[in-house]
Amino acid sequence: MLGSPASSLRQCVWYHIPADVQGRAVSLRYALSRLSRPAARRAFGRGWLGACLAGALASLWIFGRDHLFFITAIWLLCVFAPVRIAVEVLETRGPRMRRELQRALLTRPNRYTTREDVGLMAETLFAREVRLPRLALPDLEAKVIDAAARVSDRAFRGGEGSAGILRALTTCTAVLQRWVGVIAAGEMTGSGWTAPAAAGPPDLAGPAAAVDGAGPAALWDPSASVQDQWLSLRAVAGLAALAKTLTAVYEDSTGAPWAGGGPLRALAEAAMDYTDQVGLRLDGPAWEDVAGVPPAAVGLDLLGRLAAAWLTFCAAPAPAPRRLRAFVELLAG
Repeated sequence: MLGSPASSLRQCVWYHIPADVQGRAVSLRYALSRLSRPAARRAFGRGWLGACLAGALASLWIFGRDHLFFITAIWLLCVFAPVRIAVEVLETRGPRMRRELQRALLTRPNRYTTREDVGLMAETLFAREVRLPRLALPDLEAKVIDAAARVSDRAFRGGEGSAGILRALTTCTAVLQRWVGVIAAGEMTGSGWTAPAAAGPPDLAGPAAAVDGAGPAALWDPSASVQDQWLSLRAVAGLAALAKTLTAVYEDSTGAPWAGGGPLRALAEAAMDYTDQVGLRLDGPAWEDVAGVPPAAVGLDLLGRLAAAWLTFCAAPAPAPRRLRAFVELLAG
């Protein structure tokens, strides 16, 4: 044992740690690794600053204003600053922690048992399957991964399993086909697509919500400004990436290739290329539907509501958990 490599020694020690302790340790490392994202660090920084201000005010109330300088220095230098610096270090350490967790997870047969496992697998499969178009903003990758993890976790923990993921990805594909088809038709005829009146919760205002009571905004308007069109095109690219990621999750969870996986991946790749072509005004062929994509029986109203919820989520500042929850609940029916 003393002559074993360090990695083997760690595995041996880890094996003898109780399972519940291992689970808590993995959850903690996963939560810390997510702080490598700028949006997550900013959100933590705001929360930590609020907590420290509350603690400082409580200390002033207990000890009195005569100790204002001492209390301020303690909370700023000994409490707020060290934790904030440690969180910033996770910008570089976080990705390494996540890669270690992913490598360990890939060796297990049951890779979708916890929320952390599902999140790690969604990120692993996204990196393997998806290359976002040039039009995409940097935060779109994290949003697609979060959406794939949330949809998959709901399916696995809700009892539907792989069947729930298959239903979700075919529905997303139907929305994608409808959306890209409307954009292609709009390029030729100038027609658009308007979000349904009840596109989402009224307290989650966004690009797809009603503006000043004048009615729902357009999911695609050929006459809109380039910036407004980019919002829709980025959402379409994100939806294509989500469909590819969910396809990979479904195939990995079932342990077998899916017959509709090839056409769906081809559709998603073509849709992402087409968003660059339209958004960046590039020369290219007209849009053509991809044959062999599995159909989904989804009404036009639901397609519009799903597109509106997804657009609102993609356009919101990250991480936008309430907007993501609204989309996932609508997708789950």
